[in-house]
Amino acid sequence: MTAFYRFPCQIAVVAFSMLLVSVVGDVHAQDEVRLTVQAKIAPRMTIAFQPITEKSAGVLHPAIRDSINSVLAKDLKWSSVFSIIDLRAAVRDSMGRSVTVFSDANGMPDMELLRKLSAQVLVSGEFETKDRQIEITLRLTDVRTRRIITTKGYAAIELTLRRVVHRMADDIVLQMTGERGIAQSRVAFISDRTGAPEVFMADYDGFNVLQLTNDGSRKYSPNWSPDGSKIVYTSYRDGPHEMYVLDLQTGKTSKNSFSRQTTLSPRWSPDGKRLVFGLVVDGISRLFTSRPDGGDLQPLVLSYGISVEPSWSPRCNRVVYMSDRTDDRHLYVINTDGTDDRRITFEGKYNASPAWSPRGDRIAFVAGDTLRTSRGLERIFNIYTCDAEGRNLMKLTGIGGVQGNNENPTWSPDGLQILFSSDRDNNGRYNLYIMNWDGSEVRRIVTQGNNFTPVWGPRP
Repeated sequence: MTAFYRFPCQIAVVAFSMLLVSVVGDVHAQDEVRLTVQAKIAPRMTIAFQPITEKSAGVLHPAIRDSINSVLAKDLKWSSVFSIIDLRAAVRDSMGRSVTVFSDANGMPDMELLRKLSAQVLVSGEFETKDRQIEITLRLTDVRTRRIITTKGYAAIELTLRRVVHRMADDIVLQMTGERGIAQSRVAFISDRTGAPEVFMADYDGFNVLQLTNDGSRKYSPNWSPDGSKIVYTSYRDGPHEMYVLDLQTGKTSKNSFSRQTTLSPRWSPDGKRLVFGLVVDGISRLFTSRPDGGDLQPLVLSYGISVEPSWSPRCNRVVYMSDRTDDRHLYVINTDGTDDRRITFEGKYNASPAWSPRGDRIAFVAGDTLRTSRGLERIFNIYTCDAEGRNLMKLTGIGGVQGNNENPTWSPDGLQILFSSDRDNNGRYNLYIMNWDGSEVRRIVTQGNNFTPVWGPRP
């Protein structure tokens, strides 16, 4: 593979136009590189998608074929990396026959037309079934040179087909950008679809929903371990807001050692070594950290007012959180050694639920916008982002009119998309949605019941 096909991720993948990377000469510059970001989407790579075909001349399997093509096309589109030319598009000719728009006289992809449309890569392949096994061959071709970039084989059964196709999409992203895709990632959330709020898990696209807890107690604030093997959450199972860790491999749940104390919004550090959370002391929530098993409890924020909803920086050296120490709710950033506790939001009276991007350059959060509606003045919750200093504010939801309440933002593993909960569909329930980092291309992924506090898991 030549250097033509693998691009630096800051150029080909990242959706922000990086104008300047500089180390700022103050105390924070010792720990993190600052990025000056212009809110502009970088050009996406254009790829052509030719449907995966079936090799067998015997019994055909149209359901398998359609599933492969549907999932792969959506994964590539939702990667936030590619612009897709879908070769499945067709028109009617003068005789009323269906003619594929992008094919030549022999029914093959018209590479010259695709080149003129700026397509760089053609995605194609075929599959065949052998007994119960589905064998898929994926092929990437350079549109300009018409040379094959790579060919790779995959094996699946019907039960695992979606997961295997997700892996194919991630492999395409990795091959073309040098950065791993997110199609194999999963999301966790709280849902009341079976009665009491329980912890659920689903694929990143909302399929394969799986209930993880079932004890009938209220659950709150799930969060993934960095390796994706565990989920920490709080529950009323044995007392108010105690912290539990669910091992996804064994199905066993353990309670942290400082039980019988109200614990709020636990968050795993990106290196997996610590948890940060609110712990109610003398009736006020303070921020503490501990080992994942509850040992080595250490105070982080003990200042006046409540301190909750922490989120780690990618390098684990800073934490952003919400506090009402000024009577209004605002975001603060503190070093993990307890130094330099600073307020970073100053607009409005309600800023909460911060989530630090895994790229380190943006913080998503919820702000309460006071709007005049048919019922009078109301507080509507919308999602914003700012940089790590609270500057360069961007409003992502509620643009052009009220779009319901939009809450609980959480970043995709690549930092290019945001998962959130919203009641925007006016059905009286909260559903889960995903949007790009700039608020574009919103899509709904989970609908049944009320669905809250989602968290996007790591890549496998």
